[in-house]
Amino acid sequence: MQVFKAFLKVVKKNMFTALVFTFVFISIAVITAHNEDRSSFEAVKIDLTVFDEDNSAESRALTGLLSEKYHMVDTNNNKDDIMDMLYYESVDCVVIIENGYSEKLAAGETEGLFSTYHMHDSYALVIMEQYLNDYASTVKAYTLAGTPLEEALKNTAQDLAVETEVNMESKVSGGNDDYFEYYNYMPYIIISAFLSLLCPVLNIMERRDLRYRTNCSSVRPATYTMQIFIGCAVVVTALWLLMVGVGAGIYGMASTSREWLAVLNSFVFVLISTAISVLVASLTSSKNIITLITQALGLGMSFFCGIFVPQDMLGSSVLAVGKFFPAYWYIRLNNMLRGSTLLSAEKAALCFGIQAAFVVAIVTVTLLIRRMKYNSVKVMA
Repeated sequence: MQVFKAFLKVVKKNMFTALVFTFVFISIAVITAHNEDRSSFEAVKIDLTVFDEDNSAESRALTGLLSEKYHMVDTNNNKDDIMDMLYYESVDCVVIIENGYSEKLAAGETEGLFSTYHMHDSYALVIMEQYLNDYASTVKAYTLAGTPLEEALKNTAQDLAVETEVNMESKVSGGNDDYFEYYNYMPYIIISAFLSLLCPVLNIMERRDLRYRTNCSSVRPATYTMQIFIGCAVVVTALWLLMVGVGAGIYGMASTSREWLAVLNSFVFVLISTAISVLVASLTSSKNIITLITQALGLGMSFFCGIFVPQDMLGSSVLAVGKFFPAYWYIRLNNMLRGSTLLSAEKAALCFGIQAAFVVAIVTVTLLIRRMKYNSVKVMA
């Protein structure tokens, strides 16, 4: 097993990048696991300053509503002080109720009523601005129906005071949604870690001078190739078991059939990533090109296949492209396992079968490339 031992020594010298990818992924998973309880929801209250330039009963009514929904910060009406507070983030947003607000509101106008200033965008700010627009639109609807303005303001305040109860529930009955979320992001780490580790190692092992020395030794080519495959299997299995073990430590050991299928699904993708790594190593020995291919494949599949963005939020044209990548079928199956889409034995078998077909196709192409490559070397020799 001299070739196997040499392979592991080379792996040890090139392990750093793969471990960086792996431990970054593990760190993010640990941080995510210790976030606040996802079973509860609490609205965010931003720090808000309101300048009432209209100073009317109507504008004061709106200011009162905003003070109930958000944390009000008092300040003087000085432009420089306002800019300083925004810059140093003493307030999140400044709302100015423009002069003539009451007249425009009574006339049914919804434009030019407010001005808002903030340094950074956020969901909370978008919701606050939407609240202002909804307020003006609701008042307009009441006034157009013939309701006096004073009564329209009261009715609008009552309508917008209605809150919806939000319950955060797992999509899988009796399952752990975080468990499947963990496996949802695993393909990006697997493909990135394996390519960054195996490609340089395989290129070193396939250097022409080393191949010539091996061919002159007593090690048969078949034995040499077999020991390389064993080395790859040991390395990728160890990394995969590390990721699975961390997931079990954070979210618990797989206890349902769906969770065990998610583990099996990740192992199938490990086989695909290993085959891709061998293929890339057979095509080029340039570290820069390998790095480029690693980033292109990792990020490309993540965005086109639904790793970073859920598949149900992607357009049909994007999904049509994603179907040509194995990660699409991995994510599709994982979504069925977590309950996002309907799970059936036929659909699960289809996803597994297509991923297996990717492995066979990639291995076949790799063998043809390596055969052509080595035959050309013999001819040149």
